[in-house]
Amino acid sequence: MRPIRLPQLQNVGPNQRVSLSLPLGVTYQKLYFQLGTNILTSLITNIVLKLNNKEFARWKTAADLIAHNAYKGNYTGSTAFLVIDFTERLAREEAALTLGTVAATQEAGVQQFTLEFDLGNYTAVAASIITGWADVEAPSANRIIQRVQYMQKVIGAAAQEQIYIPFGVNGFQVKRLLIKHAQLSSVRVRRDGSDMYDDLPTAFANQRLQDFGRVPQAGYFCVDFLPDSLQANALNTAQILVAPGQAVPVQNLDVRVTTAAADTLDIYVEAYSLNSQL
Repeated sequence: MRPIRLPQLQNVGPNQRVSLSLPLGVTYQKLYFQLGTNILTSLITNIVLKLNNKEFARWKTAADLIAHNAYKGNYTGSTAFLVIDFTERLAREEAALTLGTVAATQEAGVQQFTLEFDLGNYTAVAASIITGWADVEAPSANRIIQRVQYMQKVIGAAAQEQIYIPFGVNGFQVKRLLIKHAQLSSVRVRRDGSDMYDDLPTAFANQRLQDFGRVPQAGYFCVDFLPDSLQANALNTAQILVAPGQAVPVQNLDVRVTTAAADTLDIYVEAYSLNSQL
């Protein structure tokens, strides 16, 4: 792994849509953005990453991305940097640590890798710039990427509601669900009739995650299928094994959230996916 400086970000200014075309020919592990004078992380919204002009990751706000990094135990103490991490630093082996990194190579079928985000209003001065850096590895043909899908669910009163996550032919390997909330009580996940994640009370769910070394964030509920950092525990929403060497497509994935009152949920589905599924 080595650090490199990224090309200049375009359209850096108050109330602008900032963009960056990342160089090809390397495998990206992390992206770092150093924020200049008067540019705050609170001003950054609608973060979108694309491969071949197809979205593979979205964050509604930089605050949600930072909460995700903090949950994984990454350093988030500096307000001068925003970090996008494609790795699982607590994984037990190198292959698992780098499984979701982005191979921006022809061998992986990638011709374009871009980043965009909205920048809010601020007073621009000469030092109001954004400098990009990245941790990269040698080129790779690995087509598996870390995908982040975003959705919002509005719930009008205390209720149990269903949320949709792709399954079957559109399925993938789900690492975790990160849900920003105000009134969420519990989450239950069933796959083809079997409980994969029971209705855990928030207090116990957080205690369990902390025991695995995770850092639960206030205002967020995390359904983590690999708190022990064993990537094999990711939830397969595409297929299930019915016999040794025999897999069948998932027929039903039932994800239900229970709230104590009206709430608006911002839901992030973090998963391993092939870049050809975009």
